[in-house]
Amino acid sequence: MALPVAFGGLRKVLRACEDAAPDVVRALARAHPSEWNRLFPGAIDGVPDLSDLALTPSERRLHRESEQMFWVLNVAAKVIVETLRACGRPLVLHGAGECDLVSLRAVMRAAEWSRLEGLDGTLLLTGWNVRRPHGAAGFASRRQAYLDSLCDRMRAPRVSGPGPVSSRAVEPAVDLEGRYLQLVVDGSQAREDRVAAAILAIRSCFFTTNYEGAMLAAEQGLALLEEDADAALASRVARAWDVLDTGFTTPAIEIDRSNLGDVEELRALFARSMGVVHVFTGAHEEAMEAFGRGLACRVPPELVARLHMFRALTLTKRFGQLPNARAEVEAGVAALERCTSPDRALQEGWLRNVCALTWFQERKLDKALVEEKLAMRCVGDLHDASATHLKINLISNASYLQETARQYADAIATWRRFESISAKWGVNFAKHHRYRLAGLELAGGERDAAVAHFTEAYANADALGDSFHRQVIAAELGRLFLDEQQHALAVEWFARAEEHARAVGDPLKTAESLAGLAVAAGRTDWSEALRCARASTTWPKETAALTDALERGDAKAVQAALPRARTKLNRPFDLVSLY
Repeated sequence: MALPVAFGGLRKVLRACEDAAPDVVRALARAHPSEWNRLFPGAIDGVPDLSDLALTPSERRLHRESEQMFWVLNVAAKVIVETLRACGRPLVLHGAGECDLVSLRAVMRAAEWSRLEGLDGTLLLTGWNVRRPHGAAGFASRRQAYLDSLCDRMRAPRVSGPGPVSSRAVEPAVDLEGRYLQLVVDGSQAREDRVAAAILAIRSCFFTTNYEGAMLAAEQGLALLEEDADAALASRVARAWDVLDTGFTTPAIEIDRSNLGDVEELRALFARSMGVVHVFTGAHEEAMEAFGRGLACRVPPELVARLHMFRALTLTKRFGQLPNARAEVEAGVAALERCTSPDRALQEGWLRNVCALTWFQERKLDKALVEEKLAMRCVGDLHDASATHLKINLISNASYLQETARQYADAIATWRRFESISAKWGVNFAKHHRYRLAGLELAGGERDAAVAHFTEAYANADALGDSFHRQVIAAELGRLFLDEQQHALAVEWFARAEEHARAVGDPLKTAESLAGLAVAAGRTDWSEALRCARASTTWPKETAALTDALERGDAKAVQAALPRARTKLNRPFDLVSLY
């Protein structure tokens, strides 16, 4: 692909799979219509949007995990694996180095899955060091490291050094992200159209976890703003936005028409977006610099406060520099003293929320609680999407504070406030809610209630066809019953866990489930569990611990390596993550 459009390379692979094994591919598409529609927009009518079924990243919380992209890339990987099995021929990807990184993450996933299925050596990649014509300059030095990481995960030989630039032409767009990125790099288009498209491309790339595409759009947008001083440019960008925008808004990423402002505000928006991309890809020093460049722009105090919030959160979550983070919060609050914007209180609420997190990490729970209460006071009377997003965070955080203080009854009561906020929570929310409720009950000694609510969370995941979280819950219930020496129930749950682990193609979780099943059933044949564990490249540390216990044939060590129930269902989607 000439442009780093998410799924650009993957769509070519999946079309080739359909040519090779049409019945297999079409059956899987029908079985996963929401994911298939994200890959091929409008391919299947009348199905739920993926946003109804799975969670997105969160810009405000600098939380990169995307349940949506996990499912899309996992379905694509399954299509590749099942095609390889059906046709008995290897899949050869020519010019693989030109491929967008989102697509290559699906190929990486397919490689691990194929090892679980005994289909080793059926994926071949050529042209690994060929570069595409359009790419983000900020990714040029890092892309080789990402490709090396992909090789390690696929157990493929590395190819050193960048090769020639491809002469591939830009291809017709099949989705909004492709359309926006094409417009961004099209020098024949009006400058305002390209700037507006750059902002819209960043928003689109956020949801597809296309960090290179977002960086390219931000770089191009900033360059276009620097071309010449034009006081009327910002108003023309706003008009272009109105033509190009679909009207989509969400608190997951606060990029809408209200963000446009003057040229300085546009510069700050691009800098903020670059900072978020840097955080999500582990370049934390670069993130702080990018947020700093935003602060150097002449922008209103509420935007100053937001940039300080991002710096504070980066210092807290990525550097552990808690006093420095609080200094950023103080700077943001000070900026708001001269703010007359309607969202002044909201910005302070987010800053207070980060400040509470810094005190929480220092285990100064009383100070954390003070900040949480101040944050809630800021947004108590606000009801827009961002305020609601913050309120959900604040209720959750208050419950975590109480849990940390071992005040389980209070933590449960706080957590159950969600039940009175809305009767319209979806099944996906209920899945996470019942799981945490169960975890708190288990910690507080309410074992029977905990088992009932873990089982409800499993049923919620079942209603969504969510094998990832069904596996998590089933394996943890298996461990719970195993520890209680209720071997028949442990066998039942570990068997379910194995089924779901195989359904998502996870070698380590399959190995854990098989190992738990063997311990619960009193068997000592660890060979299949060991084979599956050795196929895993996603979690080296956990895999090494389990493999060591299995190789020694130590049933107690095997049991100790199995996952226990927690109080949060969120898990990293590292199976499809590079960074």
